[in-house]
Amino acid sequence: MSSSRKDHLGASSSEPLPVIIVGNGPSGICLSYLLSGYTPYTKPDAIHPHPLLQRKLTEAPGVSILDQDLDYLSEGLEGRSQSPVALLFDALLRPDTDFGGNMKSVLTWKHRKEHAIPHVVLGRNLPGGAWHSIEGSMVILSQGQWMGLPDLEVKDWMQKKRR
Repeated sequence: MSSSRKDHLGASSSEPLPVIIVGNGPSGICLSYLLSGYTPYTKPDAIHPHPLLQRKLTEAPGVSILDQDLDYLSEGLEGRSQSPVALLFDALLRPDTDFGGNMKSVLTWKHRKEHAIPHVVLGRNLPGGAWHSIEGSMVILSQGQWMGLPDLEVKDWMQKKRR
């Protein structure tokens, strides 16, 4: 089944989309962000609190995290997940969060259009999932900094929405 679609320039195409993301909550948004060509790099001046990871990050300065050996980078990391790659990205996006720290991300994001993969994100409601039902007085089980997305912290989003 093939349906007509328009690319980012508005031109019509009958090619099927190579990727369909089901779910438009935070995980789906993060995946869409990566598929749109946004690529994570270590900030040049960043110091990670995990000494082994910090040493590994300095071995390939200026190289995208996605172009490095993710298994190697994730060795020795511990946290809430059983997935080594999830542990690595948690450690890079929210250093020391699992241990009560509140450091800023050591990642910076660059848009590399040549790496973008056409895709569509499907969801039942507005993008963001639970973010739309967060009230200013609401208490969440996760720490607030865990609720952020790449390049967008939930506190910044809430300030823009005046919540």
